[in-house]
Amino acid sequence: MNDSITIAAGLAREYEGLRLKPYICPAGYWTIGYGNRCLADGAAVTARTPAITAVQAAALLMQTLSGLRIKLRQLVHVALTPNKEGALLDWQFNLGTSAIAGSSLIRLLNCGQDIAAGEQLLLWDHAHKNGHLITLPGLTARRHAEWLVYTGASSGHVPAAPSPSTPPSTPTTDQLNRSELARVKEDA
Repeated sequence: MNDSITIAAGLAREYEGLRLKPYICPAGYWTIGYGNRCLADGAAVTARTPAITAVQAAALLMQTLSGLRIKLRQLVHVALTPNKEGALLDWQFNLGTSAIAGSSLIRLLNCGQDIAAGEQLLLWDHAHKNGHLITLPGLTARRHAEWLVYTGASSGHVPAAPSPSTPPSTPTTDQLNRSELARVKEDA
């Protein structure tokens, strides 16, 4: 059986890709390996960071995910399956602990609303670009993959990335909110 770190690492490898030299990620940060912004010693990645090997990149990813799991377990006060924890770890790895700490997803999860919490993953597919919040197809695919892992639909394996135009098979909270808003407007 897969543990949560192995599951999260599989997702991160699939959606981050591997780069052995420093690069600027879509969010504008210097990054290396499988999307790490810091090195094993905690130093920030910069343009002058030396290249690393694939073995070092894999070790760095596992070290980072191990540290993130400790923080995630401090935020989540309910039991998680390895799939759920793995999906949330990848989400946390991609966004950062501070970004997820006050999220509706964590709040819903801690209130026992497991399904609604999982659906929240699908809403985190936006990024700021030139002062505007835009949907990024790569984030849409990654969130969908995390959601499939969270629900157990993928049995802990990284699913093939869906095309950006493929909607999830069940309505998301965002879709439900739009539907409810439309219903209220019709009743008014």
